[in-house]
Amino acid sequence: MSSLSTTPRAAPVVTAPAGHNALWLSFLPLGLVAALMLWLARWPLLAGTGLSPLTLAIGAGMLAGNLLPKRWLLPLSPGAGLARQYLLRLGVALYGLRLTFAAVVALGAAGVVVPLLMLAATLLAGIWLGTRLLGLGWREALVISAGSAVCGAAAAIAVASVLRSDERQTAVAVATVVLFGTLGMFLYPSLYELAVQQWQWPVSARLFGIFTGATLHEVAQVIAAGQMINPAVADAAVVAKMVRVLALAPLLLLIALWPQGSRQPARPAKGPAGRAHAVLKSVPWFALGFIAVMALHSAGWVPADWKPALITFDDWLLASAMLAIGLHTRVGDLLRAGRRPMVLAGMLFVFLVSAGALLCWVVD
Repeated sequence: MSSLSTTPRAAPVVTAPAGHNALWLSFLPLGLVAALMLWLARWPLLAGTGLSPLTLAIGAGMLAGNLLPKRWLLPLSPGAGLARQYLLRLGVALYGLRLTFAAVVALGAAGVVVPLLMLAATLLAGIWLGTRLLGLGWREALVISAGSAVCGAAAAIAVASVLRSDERQTAVAVATVVLFGTLGMFLYPSLYELAVQQWQWPVSARLFGIFTGATLHEVAQVIAAGQMINPAVADAAVVAKMVRVLALAPLLLLIALWPQGSRQPARPAKGPAGRAHAVLKSVPWFALGFIAVMALHSAGWVPADWKPALITFDDWLLASAMLAIGLHTRVGDLLRAGRRPMVLAGMLFVFLVSAGALLCWVVD
């Protein structure tokens, strides 16, 4: 540190590349493990089990994150953050290579109506249950509800930034998303098998995909759950999920403009300009990238011989992100999140599964 202070001109030349290299060096082990997950998913002994690379990656990450000493994982933190934040968004955008606008139209009105109705109903139910039944503050109830209703941790963090919630409330909301979103990711394939094979219900892949995308928390969890069932479910689920993700921007704008009355924010407000900046900063640009990539694919501008390599690259990006998410999922952190917020998130999870299934049955 002292050498940098005595030679300030040399700092930009020396430290920037070193920091850049260190970031990718810390990601290298994660990238190699993600590539291993892609290979294992195609291994004959596992290929018939339905386990996708994303499922294997998050499972490996959760095992490592909970069993290995934290000091071993600390050097991987910058790379894990890169995967969770940026590679995940790039992977979601490139997922548009698997879809066309014709596939979106094939979902029908249900592909738009069900996600939006579930988003609004979950927000209202969460605020009412949180404030009236559990005695939470309206701000904390809204942040937790947004994580369940819109798009998981990203929505919780974005809403918290607009509301100026404290860091503890934001961390608790993210913990609830991790817990119940991960639970749903593994539960939904079993629900599909139970409904279709055991009960012989006439549930199409399209309808279950809409249900998955309209009710599961994170984009990565939606993709992983859908791929564990079949590609048709995964494609429909991603389209339905993108409807919820794209609704985040108008929701943030509505929250920013909503009169706060006499209720004081948890931290000093920045005024209209600060709130507008928070809204713009929280816009899910990766969702717009998803639409742009899907448009290129629909127009036939993606060469056919490029697609296999691009889709494999996309699988690797998503597997890297899921591995990083798994490393960040620690049982101890979830247990410290608090009882009442977890109860609210659990209620919303039950509401999403039950009300989402009922709504899909009604509109289909």
